[in-house]
Amino acid sequence: MTEKQQSGAGKRAVRIMLESDSGGERIVRQMTGEWFSKGRHAYLRYAEPPEAEMGRTVTTVRVEQGEVRIVRHGDVSFEQTFVPGRRHYGYLQTSQGRLELETFTRTLDVAADGPGAPLAVRWSYELSVMGQTPESCSICLTAVPVSD
Repeated sequence: MTEKQQSGAGKRAVRIMLESDSGGERIVRQMTGEWFSKGRHAYLRYAEPPEAEMGRTVTTVRVEQGEVRIVRHGDVSFEQTFVPGRRHYGYLQTSQGRLELETFTRTLDVAADGPGAPLAVRWSYELSVMGQTPESCSICLTAVPVSD
């Protein structure tokens, strides 16, 4: 992260595009949200769009070089951390119950120059749900500041 990000610059409105590929199924979603920084972390926060079928859920993505952490609160709760070469355990809680998640992150690339510039985060990982056979997944998340 740059000094500008570390200084705790104010919140910025952003347009977010999230492209995910899970087991060959590609999903692209666009939404608006906010970007702010605290210490060496950049944060994206957005409400999940209605088509995501997560009800009223707010997602926070914490980004730093070498780590991404996703936390969802609301009708759906979710926590997962991604660090290249590391295995992490998380969960997905819905009204139907709780699913235990295990990820092994293969790659993670963060391109960020501060809240006034675009942010691009790409990562790939193996995901196992409730001990099932892992499937390959990848995510590309971009956030572009909205003009004032």
